[in-house]
Amino acid sequence: MTAQPVLKTDLMQTRKVKPCLVSSELNRELNEELNKELNKELSKELKKSTQSKFSKAAEHYNTHANVQKHAATDLFKLIKPGFNKNKVCVDLGAGPLVNTHTLQSMFSSVVAIDLSLNMLQSSDLTTTKICADMDNLPLQANSVDVIYSNFAVQWSANFSTLMQSLYSILKPGGQAYISTVVEGSLNEIKTAFAALDSNSHINTFNSELHINQSVQNTGFIINSAKKCIYTDEYTTPLKAIASIKAIGATTQNHTNTRQGLLTKSALQKVCSAYPLINNKACVSYHVVLLSLQKH
Repeated sequence: MTAQPVLKTDLMQTRKVKPCLVSSELNRELNEELNKELNKELSKELKKSTQSKFSKAAEHYNTHANVQKHAATDLFKLIKPGFNKNKVCVDLGAGPLVNTHTLQSMFSSVVAIDLSLNMLQSSDLTTTKICADMDNLPLQANSVDVIYSNFAVQWSANFSTLMQSLYSILKPGGQAYISTVVEGSLNEIKTAFAALDSNSHINTFNSELHINQSVQNTGFIINSAKKCIYTDEYTTPLKAIASIKAIGATTQNHTNTRQGLLTKSALQKVCSAYPLINNKACVSYHVVLLSLQKH
């Protein structure tokens, strides 16, 4: 039996928008439309950057994604056994399909979706694979029984809108099992780079409060919502910093970022400022685990 074909979606090319100065009183609507367009362009650029970095990380992802594996295990524990046969499950943000195999043992059909084609193609697992943006999913309403998403939805351009989309896609009574990185993550790296400059060197993550409010506003029944802190330990600060790049998670979703590569002296300064615990350089992730159900 051969693997089913991957359906690749084309990301729109980013076009440059020239800035213009207009009167806020006479042209308020024009300003609003311009801001919307600029935000769209920034979102497209972020998606392209995210896709590129995760694609480059595909070959080494499994070796370094230790925290992600722990979160996946805890997320699997939320799935009730014994009622999943004849159900369709979507593995959203499937990456190199590290969790898809386990999902196949639970559900009759699993669809793996990821933004990175390289990630999907790095696995020879036989299942339906779709290369698509989670913020523009090619799935019909009321068509999926279960959505499983581990360490992925933090890359959505708008978490609240994504939740509405997932709610629509699920069948009545459908389940969603989601883990997402939240505010407080990568604080060790943030602290280390603060010794270098005032720019942000990590992503801005949603707060736990925003996650919970978005889920509630969508209409999901919250069967479980738990915050966990997962920590990786490294022998040196340099290895800790490199671990972020190894899993493709270096795309930054804001504009206050440092441009260009770090010099050797700058990198040494960052490493010297890295907070150590028992002579170990830790990288911590604050994660919310959700078990949700559609009415």
